[in-house]
Amino acid sequence: MYRSLINKTNFLPLISVRSIHHKKYLGLTGAQAIYNKLNEHQVKHTWLYSGGAIMSLVDCFYNNKNHIKYYINTHEQSGGHAATGYAKTTGKPGVLITTSGPGLTNAITPMQDATSDSTPLIVLTGQVPIKAMGTNAFQEVDAVNISKPVTKWSYCVKNTNEIPFIMDKAFKIATSGKPGAVHIDLPKCTLTSNISQIKSTYFDIVQGEQFPNKHKYDKVVRLINNAKRPVFLIGQGCNSASKELRKLIKKTQIPVTTTIHAMGIYDECDPLSLQFVGMHGNVAANYAIQDSDLIIALGTRFDDRITGNIEKYATQAFKAYEKGNGGIIHVNINDEEINKVVNSHYNFNIPCKSFISNITKNVHYNINRTKWLEQIAFWKDLFPFTYDKLDYKLNTQTVISEINKQLIDKKIDDYYITSGVGNHQMMTSQFIKWRYPNSFISSGSLGVMGVGLPYAIGCQLGNPKSMVIDIDGDGSFNHTLSELKTVREYNLPIKIAILNDSSMSMVKAWEKLFFDGRITATDINHNPNYEELASSFDIMSSKCDNIYDLEYKVDEFLTYPNSILCEFKVESELCLPLVPPGAALDDIITSKRMNTNKDIHFTEAPN
Repeated sequence: MYRSLINKTNFLPLISVRSIHHKKYLGLTGAQAIYNKLNEHQVKHTWLYSGGAIMSLVDCFYNNKNHIKYYINTHEQSGGHAATGYAKTTGKPGVLITTSGPGLTNAITPMQDATSDSTPLIVLTGQVPIKAMGTNAFQEVDAVNISKPVTKWSYCVKNTNEIPFIMDKAFKIATSGKPGAVHIDLPKCTLTSNISQIKSTYFDIVQGEQFPNKHKYDKVVRLINNAKRPVFLIGQGCNSASKELRKLIKKTQIPVTTTIHAMGIYDECDPLSLQFVGMHGNVAANYAIQDSDLIIALGTRFDDRITGNIEKYATQAFKAYEKGNGGIIHVNINDEEINKVVNSHYNFNIPCKSFISNITKNVHYNINRTKWLEQIAFWKDLFPFTYDKLDYKLNTQTVISEINKQLIDKKIDDYYITSGVGNHQMMTSQFIKWRYPNSFISSGSLGVMGVGLPYAIGCQLGNPKSMVIDIDGDGSFNHTLSELKTVREYNLPIKIAILNDSSMSMVKAWEKLFFDGRITATDINHNPNYEELASSFDIMSSKCDNIYDLEYKVDEFLTYPNSILCEFKVESELCLPLVPPGAALDDIITSKRMNTNKDIHFTEAPN
């Protein structure tokens, strides 16, 4: 069994949890209790950046490296992203420890990123002593009120005795139901005071999970069996159910599309795969969603990037529901995301794996939907992901396609690919054939530039035997290029590909298309010499600026045993297909037509 197909993560909601504060905590300082709780929760890796208010906790790591390893990034934000990359690829909560004030404010972006992308992250920050709070003391901020909107839970500890209980609760909340970030604010006096009282406490985590009755399952099974144009829409919530989903799709022969976070849950080399859907997604996937009479949405929240204009979304499914023979089935562990964006018709507030297990045994084998599958094959053939190859120079798609080809030819299957945000991110989604779940690690909902390298650091530390590749754009990489120091300090064999087009090309494309070509603040006129930059950190480096050297350079890049940075000098281009802002999902700009129009739909398919 491949690495990526092992179900490593299965976050189930909890109703009541007992937190037992054993006598071993009596007499310990708050800092010592936190350290022991991290050990108790089997934390093996933490990211920290020290400072006055958090030094008591940091001191607990002295001579304790064999218990919990700690890593120091060049910035608290990068530390948070590294912890998030670790959590995304291991299923274990990432842990970030920082000081008060700017330590906390620098951690806001990774907290929001983790919460938005359903990733368990625990952030422990120092705070000024309780008596100094509210006095505008040195490095004081109102940490809880700042972090509360971007976390599942934020809490300021006011009593040292409650620290063991609070730590238990933090881990449960971060990992239960839909995972996310938790922030614990630690006044300096609570870290240095001793625990004087032992208590045992219950706390509730209400997830709102519903357990459907047999009648509800029977209803959706009949819909699936009778649907003429069904399609699976798979989101991140299915990452732990890849094996079960593949079995279900093999049985039903229903085509499947995914969000970016779900790429690889179903093998994209399979004919039933439509690859990913949405703004820059596969045209066939977009058309299939719009023309489907039954959408089976598992573990997605219907983000605006996959729906387009919501008023024009999935029109045929809504018509089928009115006739009683179709609609939208929505399965989501978070009840707050059901009927929040799309008014779906058959809703299940349960884990995706539970839903799949309950329907797989009753759906019919390989129902004859020849016309629907022929139509989808027609769309896929007419509108593949494509680009115009250049005679001598490189474009981003050419480089990524060569990386994909060599990964396949070299039979490399145990890998993670991270990215920043921009054209390179979307083109990586398009031109890598994703075959294994949770192998693309990127910032989705928040779209954080600069996450590629710190994500890769967390991925590599959490998966030391796996190949980790950061496919990055120059604009995105420049945000966190100082993390080359971290790569070198911990001797991480990360492979960094910089697609350098001297532009923030995704925004530049919008300027050309929607702002009458007024190019403002998207050209990057003075990038560093990336080869020399890498060399200054004693990291192997190379450069490729033409098509003739590409195969050799990519081979060197993938086979070099230690860390390596390769700069690929590419041309700035549009990323197509593209659903314009405010347009319907099928009102799409493609490489065949540089205008937005409706293309060939189901009713116009050939015989």
